Amino acid sequence: MKQSLINVLRGTSCLDQYDLTASSYAYLNGFSKRVVDIFGAIIGLVTGTPTLLCAILVIKVVDRIPVIFSQKRLGYLGREFTIYKLRTLKLIDDRKLAKLENIQHKPNYETTTTGKFWRVTSIDEIIQFWLVLKGDMSLIGHRPIPIYYLHYLDQIEGMDKIKLDHYLNIIRKYKPGMSSLSSVNGRGDLTMQQKMEYDLIYAQNASFVLDLSLLIRTMIVVITRKGAK
Repeated sequence: MKQSLINVLRGTSCLDQYDLTASSYAYLNGFSKRVVDIFGAIIGLVTGTPTLLCAILVIKVVDRIPVIFSQKRLGYLGREFTIYKLRTLKLIDDRKLAKLENIQHKPNYETTTTGKFWRVTSIDEIIQFWLVLKGDMSLIGHRPIPIYYLHYLDQIEGMDKIKLDHYLNIIRKYKPGMSSLSSVNGRGDLTMQQKMEYDLIYAQNASFVLDLSLLIRTMIVVITRKGAK
């Protein structure tokens, strides 16, 4: 896997060279991963809810905008689900965000007065522990793709319809995650293609040990705020 990660950073990786293995598929859809998700989500909700409630109060008082942001994302088995976050960006229609350049390279969006802080500390995502407990997401998986991205993904650099179909066929077989391999390897500094390649590398190598490693690395990234935008 180490060489695969290096290839992504060098730009010499290719989406169609990765696939689910029997062992990774069994783990991704198995009992042990679900148990870890449930316990992790409960711990996250218990420890994170006081911070979340404080953030909601601050947003109401300072920003004076609707507190919760919701958006349709691509989920397990290709089903749509609604993801929730604290609202950190100024009110904007998805259609204005749906530009190829914004999808290829994540821009520095215009945040609310308090929004930047919630984003770089990942406090805006605490609410997603509920989605993990509910079963829509996992603690570790692929990053959930906004539905409106799907029209543009085959147009980004290095992509075509065949590669996109291969990618979507694989990520539909496991749940999107609060964190991912790309989240600890560059996060917002990565291109969309690099994030997609990391998703497939994870799918091919998924295991309990890898998830444990990614959970620890995620906590480090959140604390250091590396790659946050």
